[in-house]
Amino acid sequence: MTTERRQSSRMPSFLGARIHMRHLNSTYDCIVRNLSDAGGRLVMPAPTFLPETFDLYITQRDEMHRARIVWRNDRHVGVRFEQHERDVEPISLEKVRRLKKLEAERELLKRRIEDLSGGA
Repeated sequence: MTTERRQSSRMPSFLGARIHMRHLNSTYDCIVRNLSDAGGRLVMPAPTFLPETFDLYITQRDEMHRARIVWRNDRHVGVRFEQHERDVEPISLEKVRRLKKLEAERELLKRRIEDLSGGA
């Protein structure tokens, strides 16, 4: 008999996802086979090397999570989402893109104001 160590129950899923490995500047596609607020089980198309932590983008949900490997065997990997707080929703990539765009526009307007005011 195995001891259940999960803090929240996982629901079966079949979601496409992409693993982003920052240090290698590369991505790898996978399937999320079960999912909870705190983590999930990933299935790879083939055995592959993964770093201990990586970003996991769940395509259908437009969610990005920082994931840490808890266990692995062959093509299956169990992950825990880091810095997860129950009351905080993951930020969608669309919101991140919009924020980046607004920050760039703000900088452009700031420079324009400086130019119009004579650099003072």
